[in-house]
Amino acid sequence: MRKFLFTAALLGGTALAMPALATLQLSAVVNGDVFFCADNTGCDTNGTAGVLTLAPTTIGGVLFEGSSQFQTIGPPTNALLTNSVQITNNTGTTATIALAVGGTSFAAPTTTFSAAGSGTWLNAAGSFVDMSWYGDTANDQGASTVADLPGALLTSATSGIATAGADSYDTGTLTGPWVTSSPYSWTMLATGELVSGATATLAGRSQDITADVTAVDEPGSLAILGAALIGFAAFLRRRRNHDGGIAAA
Repeated sequence: MRKFLFTAALLGGTALAMPALATLQLSAVVNGDVFFCADNTGCDTNGTAGVLTLAPTTIGGVLFEGSSQFQTIGPPTNALLTNSVQITNNTGTTATIALAVGGTSFAAPTTTFSAAGSGTWLNAAGSFVDMSWYGDTANDQGASTVADLPGALLTSATSGIATAGADSYDTGTLTGPWVTSSPYSWTMLATGELVSGATATLAGRSQDITADVTAVDEPGSLAILGAALIGFAAFLRRRRNHDGGIAAA
């Protein structure tokens, strides 16, 4: 119940943030401070489309290092990935964090998805992160704010409460049906708390979702194949008629 109330309050506080249009973007709320970055804008240090990389960035007193987001559009595989090398809380008190990453125009058709999340808590006992993955067949942009989560919830997972020392979490592979024949969007959300301390960090945080694009025969290829089959059938009929005429003679 504590985590549900925290998440609801955090997401509700971002409702008035201005949306943006992009194919890959990141939004965050950390201790009430709002952050947003879209692919190939001034905050993105990587000029490659589909790769959104941040310089070391402090939001709400929490330092994010090595933050990168990736979008791959198939075929053969669609993928949306976010990771951070290290997240450190320098506020002196427990920090509340929400991060959303969204991408649009993933290729179709698809039938199933695979999702996963992992990370390592270092001297961060009491910290946690809850993760969720959303898919939208209307291809609406997600992550304009951390409350912008279009479509349906595909799956969710939690790290559980961190213990002392080094405590790793790994959701394993989460799979389910994702059946769509038109381009679509994905949005991923992570919400949680990171305790304070000189060495309290979340290292190697990663969250992703993938789906294979089902191969579909091109109409032209089908027409060629159909014509070839018709021609082959006609050849066999002529051959049988010819052989029958010789036998009768």
